[in-house]
Order: sequence, then structure tokens, then C-alpha cells
Amino acid sequence: MNANADLVEHEHELVLSKMHRGPGLLDRIAQYVNAFIGSMWTFVGVTTFIVVWLFAGNIVGFDRTPWPLLLTLLNLPQLSIMISLQVSANLAQKTSDARAVADHKTLVTLHRLSSQQLKILDGQNEVLALLKAAAEHGGGQGPQRA
Repeated sequence: MNANADLVEHEHELVLSKMHRGPGLLDRIAQYVNAFIGSMWTFVGVTTFIVVWLFAGNIVGFDRTPWPLLLTLLNLPQLSIMISLQVSANLAQKTSDARAVADHKTLVTLHRLSSQQLKILDGQNEVLALLKAAAEHGGGQGPQRA
């Protein structure tokens, strides 16, 4: 195996989350649930709903402090949301691992390339040292023409 050929042929691999998603129906559903649950608009909507409920529940009287109906409604979807977040975390972990492998391959290739460059520079230094020594022993004269 030729190390030079490996250096020339290596290309850094772009790794995206969509490359690691499953093709099945449940995987697509999980993707949409994660996109919806993880959006800032969902956060703003739920927060607004809770604040309005807290005030309206006491004023109108349908859910007085300590808001048992609100707490029940908010606790019902928590298990499914936690599972959805775990699915999202698993996908992020797979993608992160693939990126780490791709980055490692690139770093190994860069290390080999820099080692090769250092060897070339050492060789050039040796040639320059020989030329300098030859010039000093030859009386400082340059090459003579015939």
C-alpha cells in the first residue's frame, strides 16, 4: 500500500444528521415530532397558554389555585415527549460519532502529510548543508563553465 496514494485519494467526509435517519414510517414521525416539540414557536405557544390559563383559571373560576386540571393536562404528554427527546438524542449521538470518525480519518491523513513534508524539508536541509560545505571547500567559487 502506497502512503502517497492514500494521501492523494483522501477526501474529508461531510456528515449530516439526515444521513443517519432511518427510512421507516416511525423514524419520519419521530423526526416531525422532534422538529415540532423542539421549536421555539412551540415553547412560546405553551408558555403563553400556561400563563393565560393561570390567570383565567382563577378569574373565571374553572381551575382555581393550585390548578389541578392544568397540572393534569400538562403531565399527560410528558412521557411521550421524553421518549421523543431520547430518539432525537440517539440520532444526534449517531451523527456525532460518524463526524468524529470522519474527522479522525482527516486528522490522520493530515498528520501523515505533515510528517511527509517534514521529511522532505529535512532532505532539503541536508542538500543545502552539502552544497554549503562544497562551496566552502571549493574556495567559495561558483560552478565553472567550460
